[in-house]
Amino acid sequence: MNRAQKYFLHLPKGTHFEKIIDTEYGKENIYVSPDGKKHSIPMITDKITLRTPTR
Repeated sequence: MNRAQKYFLHLPKGTHFEKIIDTEYGKENIYVSPDGKKHSIPMITDKITLRTPTR
């Protein structure tokens, strides 16, 4: 389980998905808890980019 999944599990019951936004760091899911607070959780990409050093 990764960090984003652990964070989602600790949100209050009744929290629902609102939208996906684009940020400078990538896409994030926005969730709204029953008390009206918004929480953003980064989307997890399945791809891992391996960079090779250039000389």
